[in-house]
Amino acid sequence: MRLRLVFAILGILCGPVMLAQEEVVVAEAAWNTFDTGSNEFRRVITGLPDGKAKVADYYLTGELLMEGSFSFVHPDDPKKDVPDGDFVWYYKNGTKKRQSAYINGIENGLRTTWYESGNRESEVQIRAGLSDGPRTDYYESGQRRRFSTYSKGVGTGVVIDYYPGGAESSVVHLKEGRPEGRMVEYFENGRVQRITNFIAGKAHPFVLESDSSGQSKGIFFDEFSSAAPEDYWVKNCVEEGPKLTTVKGWGLYAENPAGSRLFVTADIPQDNEHDFSIETEITFVSGSDFVACGIVWGYKDRENYNYFQIEPSGFCRAGSVKNDENKNFFERKQAATIYKVFELNKLKIVKKANEISFFVNGEEIHTAPFEPYSGRGAGFSVGGKKIVVYKNFRFEILQ
Repeated sequence: MRLRLVFAILGILCGPVMLAQEEVVVAEAAWNTFDTGSNEFRRVITGLPDGKAKVADYYLTGELLMEGSFSFVHPDDPKKDVPDGDFVWYYKNGTKKRQSAYINGIENGLRTTWYESGNRESEVQIRAGLSDGPRTDYYESGQRRRFSTYSKGVGTGVVIDYYPGGAESSVVHLKEGRPEGRMVEYFENGRVQRITNFIAGKAHPFVLESDSSGQSKGIFFDEFSSAAPEDYWVKNCVEEGPKLTTVKGWGLYAENPAGSRLFVTADIPQDNEHDFSIETEITFVSGSDFVACGIVWGYKDRENYNYFQIEPSGFCRAGSVKNDENKNFFERKQAATIYKVFELNKLKIVKKANEISFFVNGEEIHTAPFEPYSGRGAGFSVGGKKIVVYKNFRFEILQ
């Protein structure tokens, strides 16, 4: 691409001349140093007495695209240009798109952006090329959309999102750019919609949810979609030597090579006062048809927990263990709907008031008086020398 350059040459050919501002016009030059929204534009460069260059870029249709000053403009490689001073970018309709300031090639100062309508879009303080300080984003109506804070380019402190009407929609704290602690989401009427806890930037699967009337429930849900079981399962695996992993598209693979029962639980804030339901799906892979696997809840230790278990043989049972003494919710019984190897069995428990009901693949197996428990662990049990896969685990607590 040819460049048409016009230079002022001092003291050559015509003798002394007055120093004048001269222009360099770059016709239809591709220049990608900034996000201009267009790869082709015309440039006018005006030399300034302090050694800088004033630059004006124009859309090919003639409208002003950008204006600013550079301490250095390379004629062939715009990536080597050094912005130095105030810059403004424009939409084709003439309204400002962005305004920033640079010092020797590094952005430094307040950065403001606008919608094409002319209303402000965002404001953030930039130091040494990084966001550093409060940032405010706006809806096109002018109402705040988000407030956040940065330190050397990393999000830190509180982040508040707003509904278009001005009410808060969510509040969360960031630590080193990742959410940490409680995130609270709100309905537009101000009621709490959801509470999620973050640990090291990862959301814990137990959340508190409410409807707009204020009716709330706690939900723990894990579909085992990560590459490995989360720590809240692995750390609560009581036995030594089991193999726990996740199989993509299948679920949590649990292999119990020992003879004693394996418990894999997560800490869930359950209690005896509220109604709840628990759901999971289990597939038998190997092992005796007469060894039971299933759900545990209210788990405190190996001597205190409640359980609902099924066998590939077609039998099921449920009970409450307290101080290592078992009290049956119902005696071991046959359930015609239980599937054997490599087929999903859907297990469900529902507690309402003083009763608890047990379901297998949609069939109600039994309803019994509710038995209080003493622990917060909930999850799975695997009988000795057996391999099973659990797909999804949902514990819902009505508040």
